[in-house]
Amino acid sequence: MYKVKLQANHLPKIREAGHMKDTKGTLRHPDRTMDRISVFFYVKQGAIHVFENENEYRIQAGGYLFLKNNTPHWGGDFYTPGTEWYYIHFYAEPSLNEEEEFSPFHNSPILLDSIYSSQLTFPKSGSVSQREYTEKQLSSIIHAFESPSAFRALQACSLTYQFFIDLYSNAINSQAGTSSSRVISRIIEFLHRNKHAKLVSRDFEDALEMNYAYLSSLFKKQTGKSITAYKNELLIAQAIDLFKTSNLNVTEVSSALGFSNPYYFSRVFKRVTGVSPSVYISEIYRNQ
Repeated sequence: MYKVKLQANHLPKIREAGHMKDTKGTLRHPDRTMDRISVFFYVKQGAIHVFENENEYRIQAGGYLFLKNNTPHWGGDFYTPGTEWYYIHFYAEPSLNEEEEFSPFHNSPILLDSIYSSQLTFPKSGSVSQREYTEKQLSSIIHAFESPSAFRALQACSLTYQFFIDLYSNAINSQAGTSSSRVISRIIEFLHRNKHAKLVSRDFEDALEMNYAYLSSLFKKQTGKSITAYKNELLIAQAIDLFKTSNLNVTEVSSALGFSNPYYFSRVFKRVTGVSPSVYISEIYRNQ
């Protein structure tokens, strides 16, 4: 399956966007290979039959499909009369194979730089639950794209980014009921409930009734970080809150959070945030 990807801190760069309707049913999806362009289309009415190499897709009304650049695709059946669709052609990203995939479990209270450098792998196809809202979004994108404004490219790309994020998050949320997602959610809930406690592997095994090695491996696979790293993020988030809302110094905050000494606290703080506690304090507003 040929997935379309986007780096999280990049806007999709639109080349074309529009809306079409085949009243008589005389058209079908074009036969082409677009080297630099990926394609998105959403079917408002009717159905679109498409092949992408060995894969066949029949997209019904309310459904959408992403087609990857540099991959042959062509139409199958002619459109039924009255078929109507929206389309967006956008420039493909360079290879993102080395980038970390964005995780829906990146719900750390700290917005880390790594979130923005992650990649989004869009669902290949799907259907939307709120068709009227989706069609309004697409109409807004086309309106911005066709605007005479000097900022039309930026406005259309920004709207498209938000639209793609909505599709991505809806697809992710639909997977929330899987067994592995439930386990990860339970681990995160357990960490939040016990963020002040010094936890060992046995505590996780007793609470979740599963082997810690399995829990640790699954957590790393799903979130991109270890359980210990996530717990450290929770502690550092508390430290940041204390720095913002009190006049406690580094040693006092380290002690309040149960660190063995301020030097170890400073190492963990820098590992999580990228800067030392003293530098961070110098860069924030403090409510004292």
